[in-house]
Amino acid sequence: MNRSVIASGIMLALSIAIAAPTVFAGYGGGGGGNWGKSLKKTAVPNPDAPDFGAIFNWGLKLKNINELFLIAGHGAHDETGEIQFPDDPVAQTQYILDNFDVYLNDNGYDREDIIRIEFTMTNDVSDVEFNQILGLFAGYFAPVDIKPAAGTLRVVDALAIPGMKVEYEIWCAK
Repeated sequence: MNRSVIASGIMLALSIAIAAPTVFAGYGGGGGGNWGKSLKKTAVPNPDAPDFGAIFNWGLKLKNINELFLIAGHGAHDETGEIQFPDDPVAQTQYILDNFDVYLNDNGYDREDIIRIEFTMTNDVSDVEFNQILGLFAGYFAPVDIKPAAGTLRVVDALAIPGMKVEYEIWCAK
């Protein structure tokens, strides 16, 4: 079965509500240049596309941006560059998501601030593993009021380090 068909079915099952424009008032205060404004995120559904609202929105409008934080692709590697859970894309994804929270918090951000995700995985990630990864992302974003906009899903022959099966980039805004 085609990966996009499977993903569509999983996302529809995971969706917790029909996508509707919602505005979230972000954080006030903060560093210089904010002028008392706060980030406003508006989810923009696409009525002609499947509802993937559990993981991402088809569109996301941002107003009153004070800061944009672009996080380079992260793989499941430790500080020495050694891949954790070699050849296991699901465990690698969980490791990366756990470490994103630490990295975000260390830099004054959290999951609510994520506005875009870029997915990269190797072509030997199975459909079963892919669906498990989507489930991990749905769980990761479950507490987030306004889900980020998804970027491109890239499928490649290999990533930079042997045993590395997935890599994710995220964009954040305040």
